[in-house]
Amino acid sequence: MLQLPAHTYMPDTHEATLACARRSRDWRKALEPLEGAYSDETLRAYSADFQRFSDWCRAKRVPYLPATPETVAAYLDDAAQDLKPATLRRRTAAIRKVHRMTRHADPTLAEAVTLALRRAKRSKMARPRQALGLTAEIRDLMLAACPGNLSGLRDQAMIMTGYDTLCRRSELVALRAEDIELRPSGGANILVRRAKNDPDGNGRVAAISAATLVRLQAWLKASGIVEGPIFRPVHGKVVKSRHLHPLVVSRIVKAAARRAGLDSVSVAGFSGHSMRVGCAQDLNRRGLDLLTIMRAGGWRSSNVVARYVENSDLTIWD
Repeated sequence: MLQLPAHTYMPDTHEATLACARRSRDWRKALEPLEGAYSDETLRAYSADFQRFSDWCRAKRVPYLPATPETVAAYLDDAAQDLKPATLRRRTAAIRKVHRMTRHADPTLAEAVTLALRRAKRSKMARPRQALGLTAEIRDLMLAACPGNLSGLRDQAMIMTGYDTLCRRSELVALRAEDIELRPSGGANILVRRAKNDPDGNGRVAAISAATLVRLQAWLKASGIVEGPIFRPVHGKVVKSRHLHPLVVSRIVKAAARRAGLDSVSVAGFSGHSMRVGCAQDLNRRGLDLLTIMRAGGWRSSNVVARYVENSDLTIWD
């Protein structure tokens, strides 16, 4: 564990409090030019993660802007006790970005910070936890258990669309009604405008089956949606104009699993990515090659797909 270097601490005075408040305003203002260049989610993460770092520094009575490499390394060592390496990397990125935007030297480039991240990774040499796959068999159980009200129609359409398109939860809630294009042969195509691995917003076209299109059109007709976000919050008989929050996708999937009578362990294993995982597993069982699965889900790395499908039930080939 690194020890923090000695600092000349700022006394607890009114002036010190005002100075701290000014620094806080300055770094938040410095992030404003990033708007439009980064997603809103990324900007929120930068702000929240640097705020956590600055809170930790204040508690330790050490400067956070600019911060020394030793301070950042000590923060990472401390946070590593509770956080995953991926979260630590994200917080390091926020510290890096704020320092660069405020024209301070980047403390994260130092070897001390690199070593702190390596220590965190080696201390938790565990395989990444994968969401339980929502396969077609499980999907159909959930659909049958959905209520016939407005929210039930939305949940059915969302689960089927998420499965067909292999969308991540953030992509799923961003789908828009005007981007649905009917196919003469049945079913439809839909534009996935932006993805996690598509920062330039080139988008990809995903296929929707005829069965899914029926559920989707039933929801759109009942909700009166003709343009804008497809999947929206429902309060009684009122459909809101905004899209669902990505975190709500997981709640809807878990609620559908409970209604379907699935066991508590399975319910806990489902997430907003379960439809993406489940469809990839089904495609693998059907014998589709890796490149085809990657194209269907918009993957650029075969390693991620390989991890998704490794839990597939391959008894079909016995």
